[in-house]
Amino acid sequence: MQLKYIGSTMILIGTAIGAGMLALPMVSAINGFWPSALIILGIWLLMMLTGLLVLEVNMAFPLRQNNFNSMALATLGRGGQIVAWCSCLLLLYALTAAYIAGMGSLLTELLQTYLNKTLDPRINSFLFLLIFGGFVYWSTGAVDHINRWLISFKGVFLILMLVMLLPHVNVTALNDGRPAHMTLLAAIPIFLTAFGYHTVIPSLTNYVGKEVKVLHYIIIIGTFIPLVLYLLWLVCALGIVPLNDFVTLKTSSNNSVGGFIHLLDQYTHHHAVTFAINGFANIAMTTSFLGVSLGLFDFLADGFKHPNTRLGRMRTALLTFTIPFAFAIFYPKGFILALSYAAISLAVLGVVLPALMAYRLRKTSLAPNYRVIGGTPLLVLITLIGIALVIIGFKVE
Repeated sequence: MQLKYIGSTMILIGTAIGAGMLALPMVSAINGFWPSALIILGIWLLMMLTGLLVLEVNMAFPLRQNNFNSMALATLGRGGQIVAWCSCLLLLYALTAAYIAGMGSLLTELLQTYLNKTLDPRINSFLFLLIFGGFVYWSTGAVDHINRWLISFKGVFLILMLVMLLPHVNVTALNDGRPAHMTLLAAIPIFLTAFGYHTVIPSLTNYVGKEVKVLHYIIIIGTFIPLVLYLLWLVCALGIVPLNDFVTLKTSSNNSVGGFIHLLDQYTHHHAVTFAINGFANIAMTTSFLGVSLGLFDFLADGFKHPNTRLGRMRTALLTFTIPFAFAIFYPKGFILALSYAAISLAVLGVVLPALMAYRLRKTSLAPNYRVIGGTPLLVLITLIGIALVIIGFKVE
C-alpha cells in the first residue's frame, strides 16, 4: 500500500513538472529571482489549496463518477458543466499547441548543436507531430509504453541537470532584475501552468480509494516538491545567464525555448551539462505532449462519439492535431504565448470552479466530513483571485 501512495505522489509530481518548467526563467529574468520566488510561492499556495478543494468535492461522489464534468454538473448545474467542459477543451488545445511549437524550436537548436544543420522550426514541428502524434493515433498502449521510459529518463536528466548547473551559479546575479508592473503580471500565467495538476486528482482518488488523509498529504507533498525544483531551476538559470542576455534574447529573432537553451549552454561550456539540459528539455516537452494530447484525443473521441477503429481514430486525430499544428505554423516561437492562453483556462478550471463547487457543496447534504480550512471567506477570496487571474491572462496577451 505504501508503494501505491508513493506512486500516486509521483504521478502528481510528474503531471505538474513538464515542459512549462522551461518557460519559467524566460518570464522571470527581467523581474529577478527574489520577486519571481515570491510570486511562485504565492501561486503554489493558491494551487495547493484549490487542489485540496477539488479533493473535498471529490469525496462527495462515488468512485469513477467523480470527474470534473460530473462534479460541476452536480454542484453548479448545466451552466457549470458547460464552463468546465469548455475550459478543459481550451486548456488541452492550448497546451498541445504550446508543446508542438516548443518542440519545433528545441529540435532546431538540437540539430544546430550536434549536427551543425539548420532546419525551419515549422518543419521540425511537423516531423515531431508525425512521429509522436502517430503514437497517440495508434493506441493508448503505445503511448503508455514509450511514456514509461521517457518519464524515467526525464527524472534522471532533471536531477543531473540541476546538480551540474548549481556549481556554475553566480549568487550575486540573483539580485539583478528590473521588475515592473507589466513584467510581473506577465510571469503569473506561466507560473500558474507550472502547477496545473487538478484534473489528475479524480484519477488518484479512484486509484487510492477514499483515503482522504493520504490524498491530503499526497497533494501537499506532490505540489511542494515541484515548488522546490522550480526554485532551484530559477536559481540555476538566473544565476548563470546574465540579465542583459535575457533582455537581448527577448528582442532577438531567436526568442524561443530553443534560444534560451542555447543561451544556457553558452555559459556552462561543458558537454555533459549541455547533454543533460538538452536531454531534459526534449524529453520534458515530449512527455508533456504525449500526456496532454492523449487526454485531448480521448476527450474529443468521447465528445464526438467516434468509434475506436482506424478510421474513427484518424478522424479524432485530425480534430486533435490540426488546430495546434496550425498555431505552430503561424507562431513557430509561440511556446510562451500558448502557455498564456492555457493559463486562462486553468484559472477557471483549477481556481474558480473548485471554490464555487466547494461552496455549493457545503450547502447540501452531500457535504463530506473532510473540509478545507478557511470557511466561506477563503472560498470568496480564491474565487476573486481566480477571476483576477483570468483578467490578467487576457491583459498580458
